[in-house]
Amino acid sequence: MNRNSVAQKTIAVSAGDPNGIGYDLCALLFEMNIQFKVKIFGNKELIYNRSKLLGLSINKNHPLIEIININSIAHKDLVLNSINMAVKSCKKKESSALVTLPVNKNNLSTPTKKFSGHTEYLEELFENKYPTMMTFVSTDRSIVALNSIHLSLKEAIRKVKKREIIKKIIILNNCFKKQLKIKHPKILITGLNPHAGENNLFGNEEMLHIIPAVEELRNSHNLIVDGPIPGDTAYLIENRHNYDCIYYMYHDQALGAFKSVHFDTGVNLTLGLPIIRTSVDHGTAEDIVGLKDKISIKSFINAINLALKLS
Repeated sequence: MNRNSVAQKTIAVSAGDPNGIGYDLCALLFEMNIQFKVKIFGNKELIYNRSKLLGLSINKNHPLIEIININSIAHKDLVLNSINMAVKSCKKKESSALVTLPVNKNNLSTPTKKFSGHTEYLEELFENKYPTMMTFVSTDRSIVALNSIHLSLKEAIRKVKKREIIKKIIILNNCFKKQLKIKHPKILITGLNPHAGENNLFGNEEMLHIIPAVEELRNSHNLIVDGPIPGDTAYLIENRHNYDCIYYMYHDQALGAFKSVHFDTGVNLTLGLPIIRTSVDHGTAEDIVGLKDKISIKSFINAINLALKLS
């Protein structure tokens, strides 16, 4: 990556949950030898307090890091304002890309409205005009994509429909070409049921929906897709080397495999938004707040580097 082009870019960071390690990661960023500009959207005093807890002496006038202070005291207001303001910075072209730090979904939900996650919230901010895909990228460019995101397993199974799969794989294929610059993406699709249904022995979603979707994607849309393959063996190293992406039918089917290999280094990349958005591949980790020797900044740095590269 050209150093001069990187130096001209600004990354917007939403600091995440005030009770989680997002604020630790923001403080730890001051220790890094960065070559790019960062705008951190969060509570300035909390970042400084967290730095003291970590035993850091940070430069409050860092030439490349700016904290856009949010005075909100209420937990929900602070978190949502940090996301809203960071997105606005990207919309106004003041920032080249967005990196989001983890939030606690329970603390953001109300009895009348559930906060499902960053991806769904970003869809709302962009008024659902842009169909999105949640993908996860490793340092060795292994990519997994999800047919459904944060849903109950019952709801995720209902999403396994031929039309749904075809629509999302086309979106995924186009995003790979446009954003990741992969000319001819190769995608491996998993089944939903054990052993990919084993000829209807363990379920018929493969025969009814997944196999017809694969055939139509190949024959009518000229995409390079294979499957369905059993979900329990899809993430074998041979498949990761032979395909640009493994497309799973639901959240835990994909991330159980991905996180077992790339837990503290993987990056969440949301494809289909009009901005570049990446995120760390871990949660708020409230139990290790302030414990510098237990906090890994790798996923955060990888999320920033991927955002820089794609923007």
